Amino acid sequence: MRAGLALRYSWKVWTGVWVAFLIIHYLLFGIVHNYVDMRPTIGYSPDPVMKIIPFDPHWSIISINLYIIMIAITTIVMLTQAVRGVHTPLLRIGLALCFHTTMRMFTLLMIPLTRPNLASTAPPLKAPEMLNLGFTSIPWRVFALNDLVYSGHTSLFLMVLFVTGTWPKIWRWAVGVFLVAMVYALLATRDHYSIDILLAIPCAYFSVGMATAILRRLKPRPRLV
Repeated sequence: MRAGLALRYSWKVWTGVWVAFLIIHYLLFGIVHNYVDMRPTIGYSPDPVMKIIPFDPHWSIISINLYIIMIAITTIVMLTQAVRGVHTPLLRIGLALCFHTTMRMFTLLMIPLTRPNLASTAPPLKAPEMLNLGFTSIPWRVFALNDLVYSGHTSLFLMVLFVTGTWPKIWRWAVGVFLVAMVYALLATRDHYSIDILLAIPCAYFSVGMATAILRRLKPRPRLV
């Protein structure tokens, strides 16, 4: 296996990774996304790239619709691999996302910028968005507006490229082509500043590196006879 990783991992590793994943991502979607859309911001950031790329909201079909479809496809492929005994891609992306999302929550909280496609610097949300569970409601906001630094869209699919060495080359090329189109779409729709996208590159690389190092240490040891 490349990167010194095992193909299979124990249920304890799976449990630890996915419990951490669920806790961290609830903090993002439940708490941080609501907070960043309810707080005052320091305004817009000048971006010379937006003088080159014209505003075109039609590109949202890639940055929103196709983005969700690609997440579903990559998840199904990794789940299928895991069921067939190749655990590493799904575990690696899950653990990498724990590091990625933790860092991203800190940067979102520290840098209160306004999204460039919003007409006003006023907070876009007046009260927390809630999810009704029937017996109770919990804070839940999957898509925030002022979640800028750094780009989760970009870093997610960079990490997909980093962890899918077991995929056929044509599949990885398809992910790469989508990633390039999505970056353009994020700039054309003004969903992100160019610096958000650039910062996603080292953050994605670091997150996958940390996940790889941990999984390498957790690799099952051969039993002595």
